[in-house]
Amino acid sequence: MPGSEGRGRSKSARTYQTWKGLDEQNCRINRSALETEKEHKRKSNRLHVLTYNLKHGIADLPQRSLLMEQLKTLHRFKYDIIGICETRAREEQRMVWKDTGDELIIGGGSGTHHVGGVGFIINKKIADKVIEVIIHSSRIATLKLDVGKKKPLLIVQVYAPHIGHGIEEIESFYSELAHHLKQPASQKLVIGDFNAQVGTRPVNTRYVGKFTGRSWSDTGEILLDFAEHQRLYVANSFFQKNEEKRWTYESSNVRKTRHEIDYGLCSNIRMVENVEVLSRLNIGSDHRPLRLTVKADIKVNRRRVITRRTFDTKAFEYKSEKTCWTSSGTLTQMYDGIQTKLMEILRATATTKQRPKRLSEETVKLLHKRRNMNRTENQVEYAELCKLIRRKMKEDHTNFRTQRLLQAAEKHKSLQKCRKEMTQQVATMSALLAEDGTRLTKRIDIEHRCEEFYRKLFSSKKDVPLLRDEREEEEVPDVLQSEVRHAISNSKNDKAPGPDGITNEMIKAGGYPLWKALATLFTECIRREDIPDQWRKSSTIIIPKKGDREDLKNYRPIALLPAIYKIFTKVLMNRIVKQLDSEQPREQAGFRSGYSTLDHLQTINQLLERCREYTVPVCLIFVDFEKAFDSIEINAVTNALIRQNVPKKYVRVLHKINKSCSTSIRLFYNNIDIPISRGVRQGDTISPKLFTAALEDVFKNFDWSERGVKIDGERLHHLRFADDIVLIAHDACTATKMLKELNESSESVGLRINRAKTKAMLVNCAEEEIMLESDKIEIVDNYIYLGQQITNDHTIEKEIRRRRCAAWSKFKNMEEILRKTKDVNTRAHLFNTNVLPALLYGCETWTIRETDKMKLLTTQRAMERKVLQIRLRDRIRNEEIRKRTLFKDAYDDATERKLRWAGHVARRHDNRWTQKVTFWCPWNYSRPQGRPPDRWRKQIEEKLGRSWQYEANDRREFRRKLEDLLPLN
Repeated sequence: MPGSEGRGRSKSARTYQTWKGLDEQNCRINRSALETEKEHKRKSNRLHVLTYNLKHGIADLPQRSLLMEQLKTLHRFKYDIIGICETRAREEQRMVWKDTGDELIIGGGSGTHHVGGVGFIINKKIADKVIEVIIHSSRIATLKLDVGKKKPLLIVQVYAPHIGHGIEEIESFYSELAHHLKQPASQKLVIGDFNAQVGTRPVNTRYVGKFTGRSWSDTGEILLDFAEHQRLYVANSFFQKNEEKRWTYESSNVRKTRHEIDYGLCSNIRMVENVEVLSRLNIGSDHRPLRLTVKADIKVNRRRVITRRTFDTKAFEYKSEKTCWTSSGTLTQMYDGIQTKLMEILRATATTKQRPKRLSEETVKLLHKRRNMNRTENQVEYAELCKLIRRKMKEDHTNFRTQRLLQAAEKHKSLQKCRKEMTQQVATMSALLAEDGTRLTKRIDIEHRCEEFYRKLFSSKKDVPLLRDEREEEEVPDVLQSEVRHAISNSKNDKAPGPDGITNEMIKAGGYPLWKALATLFTECIRREDIPDQWRKSSTIIIPKKGDREDLKNYRPIALLPAIYKIFTKVLMNRIVKQLDSEQPREQAGFRSGYSTLDHLQTINQLLERCREYTVPVCLIFVDFEKAFDSIEINAVTNALIRQNVPKKYVRVLHKINKSCSTSIRLFYNNIDIPISRGVRQGDTISPKLFTAALEDVFKNFDWSERGVKIDGERLHHLRFADDIVLIAHDACTATKMLKELNESSESVGLRINRAKTKAMLVNCAEEEIMLESDKIEIVDNYIYLGQQITNDHTIEKEIRRRRCAAWSKFKNMEEILRKTKDVNTRAHLFNTNVLPALLYGCETWTIRETDKMKLLTTQRAMERKVLQIRLRDRIRNEEIRKRTLFKDAYDDATERKLRWAGHVARRHDNRWTQKVTFWCPWNYSRPQGRPPDRWRKQIEEKLGRSWQYEANDRREFRRKLEDLLPLN
């Protein structure tokens, strides 16, 4: 029918039109997606490189913070690398901003005023592409960037001398710059303040474009010659810009003349898409930043930033109670279930912790005002505003720091921890020494050196056969929830988590349900004699010690282990600690309950006192092991545990814990995986006990019954404080034999004596060479043992000097807080708990004379005057000053500590060397003629009488006598 045909054609037409519309829509969508992808790719292929003369530098914290605030507030401001000059820093600094993750690398200025200085700010998005950054001088720095080619992109930041420095210095600068440009690179980019003006383009010059200034300066002509010789294009001159948008420097003269003196030079002009001057970034400099948009094929990898998250404790506890913690399967599966549930609760109860504002509202308003100000119309006002902002920023940072420290002081919290929390930057490594002494600056070379060093350190060197444990199997009880609770309660807060991200705070907030689940997991670990796979992995941070920071030997590796694993080893340690301590001799005072460094300091000091008074010949050798905790063989530790009768179950579990482990070290942006075949992990609670057990196994092999100094029928031949060992003999020959025996026995378990740090001290005996294999041991007349300077003539002048320096250093760190603390009691508490311990460390073992007393009091009085801001000419009596400060008297405090320590030593009846040497009289030696030197007990006898050692046995009576005798502090 006609009607039906018409309707059919109409429907078909409508269908065709519909499909046609959908196809066009899909095409538009596809084109849009393709264009978006191309745009994204085009953007990812761009590199935004800036150069900026800061004028006032960023060596101090306020200027650094101001620059960082500007970079954070300008959301549309794009930067990947910022070359900076006039840093005015005292020395080279490398750090990472905590807030943004950007890197800051600055070099020091030259001369006494630290003029100049160059460096870079590197955006965190491309920081992992940086190959190497070298600060060559106060005027030249180079950065190599991986752009996916065989050769890197070389970026050179410069700060050229102006004409006032003379032609010779300018030519010397360009000669040095040419030398650094000889490095192989795919493309080269030179940016910075050249202090030169480029005028009208000369004829037959291809390296300068037609968009330049009007006139040439002498330094501009030198720059042109350099560019032509090095075949570098002056990129600014190839892009047409309004004259108002070309100038980069405004002079300080009356007319405020403006010039273009900051440039970007490139080896290929086609690599530069745009050159522009930014006026929005303003920190009060007389320069404006210059930005180059460069074509570079860089794949930006988004890095996952792991941050410590805070949570609502009560909500966490509530969620934990409602969670089913029961799990089954393998140990790895059981632990994975606990970890997953903990992280789910953390996400559900997470809270945001706002960072405290460092800048006041007034300063922020001033910054906003300057950002929107027209500097041309308001030149004088602009200059005054810049000065005001600099002053306000310094005040804000000082006030912020002072307030935070005062709050910590009032709450009796750690000031050191408070300072650490306030730091905005984290220092990074700049270079390392290769094994042959070559200095490595490329980041990949530094990482390879680190991997090589620690693979060698943690690889097994000695094949120690494992003993066959033929003891009877003992039944081991299940881990109780109370044991877990006790171990958790002794764990400290604010500790870095392991790779799993679980913190001690989370475990504590988990409460009884979680602790019960952990007790079940720990019981299964002991029953199956194994641990979860997650516990075998750790993250290691390397902490610099004394010495050259470019030598990896001067770093201590600390393992960041899973928090639950550390709870487990703490439970194990609590079970076996009595057995291990019972096997340790009195010579070992390290990591033992009831022992401290004072025990061995007292022993050494009293021994040297008798040697001085009775001319007893003694040779002391202070032994130092290389990386002792990291080099002990695991089988040697296991054998020691077997010989010391630790239950078999625990031995097998501990052996499994330390076998087949690995760690990862992160220096920059790549993880370096290191397998561990020896050593006990520093950072594990039980590691010190395992090490001292293995060391005791070494010393049991020696028969030194006829060596050492005879004290009341017994021989004192050595002292140990963990791995700090002192060998004691009457002559150098015997001491040398003991050292060789120790070397042979310790090498069999992986330990090696450090020849450079091992020292010998001779007292009243003939000087002889002390050799260890082919190495000569240095003979010294003083040595710092356990933090105290020991001398062969047993005088404390040098130690008093060290203590005074340490006290002044501590005082300088908190002088500002002591001055501004209004509460007198809080101020006195700060001084008594921070400065006095630094001044009086080890004073219990001192023989204090009147001159030493005056030195201590003089130091303290000088500090008190500084706190009260009193001068000597004010003629205020010391008694009045003491009434105002309420500080403890240093000498009275030292006397009190010495008398209390003397009573503690006298009451000892466990046959330890501390007590035996203190009351030892060498009857077989005679004193020389003349007045004997002062003794340690002279001051005690003057205060308490000659029978003090007997009276001290009655603790209550002795304590009452001290309270009557000592002044109230």
